[in-house]
Amino acid sequence: MKRQWLLLLFPLVLVGLLLTIKHFAKKPEPQEAEITKPVAVLKDTTIQSNVPMDVVPRNSSALQPLAPEVVEKVAGTLEKYVKEHPSAPDIADAYFNLGQTYYQGGQYEKAIEPLQKAIDRHPYDADAHYTLGNTYDKLKRYKEAAQEFEMMTKIEPKNDSVYYNLGNAYLNQNKYEEAIERYKQALALNPKNGAAHYVLGVAYGRQHRFKDASDEFEKAVSIDPNNPEARYLLAMAKFENGDRKGAMEQYESLKKLSPQYADQLTKNLNP
Repeated sequence: MKRQWLLLLFPLVLVGLLLTIKHFAKKPEPQEAEITKPVAVLKDTTIQSNVPMDVVPRNSSALQPLAPEVVEKVAGTLEKYVKEHPSAPDIADAYFNLGQTYYQGGQYEKAIEPLQKAIDRHPYDADAHYTLGNTYDKLKRYKEAAQEFEMMTKIEPKNDSVYYNLGNAYLNQNKYEEAIERYKQALALNPKNGAAHYVLGVAYGRQHRFKDASDEFEKAVSIDPNNPEARYLLAMAKFENGDRKGAMEQYESLKKLSPQYADQLTKNLNP
């Protein structure tokens, strides 16, 4: 799914041009769902971590934010259009673009209604479901986010990012089995999805399945050796699984890669 949001470049274009964006622009790379749990995914164990971080790295090619003045001008134009032309053939596209504009402006509550109206008119609009799912994720309304991503699996069943985001929505609800199933589906479609291996390890860790967690973190590290979060959690999983030597090997790597994580690991392993 890729869409290049042309409103970034043409905030004052005519409404007619705005309404062509839906059909001719590229879709964005997926905006990965945020996991709000701390990095200490080995829940209810004696090892806890206070390292602040997002568990799931963001995709750098995701939609870029819009400046408030751009949002005001573009949204104002579109709000006027949908009010004055409720039966226009392109009204669904207008609602989508309005919701997308609010989303990029960080006005997530405002984004929901126009995106839902776009879906009401085009129930299988992949972009609208995807953006609405990400909007709910931003608002930490993970149940609703999961519903949108579930719909996306029916529309784009071969898109690994959809299953990945759906897994994140379930993980944020502590529904570990559902999350694991969806991550496995993502990896069946794209075994090189390092982020999916990573969060699958997170889900296993929260179930105290440390051997499985270690295996997934190993895969994540093999795909991205410079990911300090993956090495940190790999060390913790190995330690909990009784592999002290393996944990120390990751500690040595972390000392070079990220002293912050190495220091935190030392505190956790030597409370």
